[in-house]
Amino acid sequence: MNHKIAAAASTFSAAALVFSAAALAQTPSPGTTVTPGATGTVTGTAETTPMATGTVTGTAVVTGTAVVTGTPRVIPTIVVSPTLYQAGGTGDFPFAHPAFQRTWDRTDSLVASGEVQRTWFWGPGPNTPGLIEAYREGPNGQHLVQYFDKSRMEVNNPTADQTQPFFVTNGLLTVELISGFIQRGDQEFDRYRPACIPMSGDFGDTLAPTYYAFQGVSNTQAEDNPADDRTGEKVLETIDRNGVTGTDDSKANIPGTELVYFEQQTSHNIPRVFWDFLNSSGPVRNADGQVVNEQLIQPWFFASGLPISEPYWARARISGEVKDVMIQAYERRALTYVPTNEPGFQVEMANIGQHYFDWRYRNYGYCPQDPVTTPTPPVPAATGTVVSGTPAATGTPAATGTVVGTGTPAATGTVVATGTAEATGTAEATGTTTPEVTGTPTP
Repeated sequence: MNHKIAAAASTFSAAALVFSAAALAQTPSPGTTVTPGATGTVTGTAETTPMATGTVTGTAVVTGTAVVTGTPRVIPTIVVSPTLYQAGGTGDFPFAHPAFQRTWDRTDSLVASGEVQRTWFWGPGPNTPGLIEAYREGPNGQHLVQYFDKSRMEVNNPTADQTQPFFVTNGLLTVELISGFIQRGDQEFDRYRPACIPMSGDFGDTLAPTYYAFQGVSNTQAEDNPADDRTGEKVLETIDRNGVTGTDDSKANIPGTELVYFEQQTSHNIPRVFWDFLNSSGPVRNADGQVVNEQLIQPWFFASGLPISEPYWARARISGEVKDVMIQAYERRALTYVPTNEPGFQVEMANIGQHYFDWRYRNYGYCPQDPVTTPTPPVPAATGTVVSGTPAATGTPAATGTVVGTGTPAATGTVVATGTAEATGTAEATGTTTPEVTGTPTP
C-alpha cells in the first residue's frame, strides 16, 4: 500500500471542529534568524550570550548549533506588516468568510467567553485578514485562507454547499513542514524546504524535536515510514531535536500511553490519551446559537487528519521549565501530551498555524543545509473578507512584506555577542553558539 499523503489532501480535509493548544502559545517570530554553517574546525562547546549595544528592533536567534570556527549565515527575517499578521489573535482581524466565523464560534467562542475551560481549538482569533494562496482546483487557481494560532482555515470551492462539514477545511500543514513541500492543489506539491522549527515548547526552544527531525519517522512526500500494528504496547520510543530515536523503559508506567488504535490507511498507531482526546465530547455552540453537548470532532480525524508518525517522547522547555512531552505528527496537526500539566490541558495541539506562517512567509526555520531564498510575501484578499459564493480571487494582489536585505539582520543598532558572534551581516561563532538577542520585535 502506498502511504504517501498527497492523495489524502481532499479526502481528509479538516473542517469546523478543530482542537488547539493554549498552554503552548508562542510569541511572534524573531527579527533575524542566524543559521550556522558547517565549515571550519571544531574548537569546543563554548556558549556565548550576545549583548545589545544599540536599539534592537528584532530578535536574533541561532536556530542551529555551531561547533565550528567558520562564518554562520545571517538570514534576515521577512518583516510582515501588523496589518497582515499578528500572532495570538491580537490583530482584531475580521473573519474572512462567514463560514470561518461559524467554525470558530462552534468551539472557541465558548473558550473566549469563559463558559468552558479547555484548550483553544483554533486560537483567540484570526492572526491574519483573508489571504489568497495558489490552489489549482480553486477559482482562478486560487483559494481564500486565513491563519490562526492552531491552523489555517480554507475555502477551496466558494460555490459549494456551506452546510457541508468540509466546506471549511484546513491544510496539510504538518506534512508540508516536515517534508519541505508546499501544497498547491489536491495532489500537487512544490518543493520548498523542511522546517527546523520546534514542534512543541516555548518559542525558540532548543530541546524539542523540529518538524524536520520527524522526516525520518513520518509519511510525507519526502519519505514513507509506516509502522506495524502494535496495539496493546506502551509508548517507550524517544526522539531528540535532530531526529535521533531511542527507547526509555521508564515511560511504561505513565498512564494513557498504551497503543489502542491502528490506522490502516497510514499504518500508524495512536495511544489512548490521543485517541480519547480526538473522540471526546463537550459543550459546543450549534448553528442556532444554542450551547449543546456533542462530540467535538465529527469524525475524529476532521481536526488532525490521520496519523503520519508513531508517538515519541521528547524533552521540551514549556513556560521556562524542561518537561517530558509525548509528540505525534498527524496530517494537519501535531498532538502533544504533557502528563504534568493540569487536567484538561495535558493533551493539546501545537501552534502549527504560527509555525507554518513563519516558515512560509517570514524566512523562519532554516535548516543549516538549506540554501537561502526569498519567499513570496502574503497576498491579502481584495477586502480582507469575501461574500458568500464569491471567489476571493478579485482585486490586485499586494505584496506587503518587507525583505530586510540579504545577510543584514533587522536591527537598527549593532548587536555584538560577548563571544565572537556579530549580527551586523556576518555572525562568527567559536564553539557551540546559541545567542539570543531580545529587544523590541519589528512589526
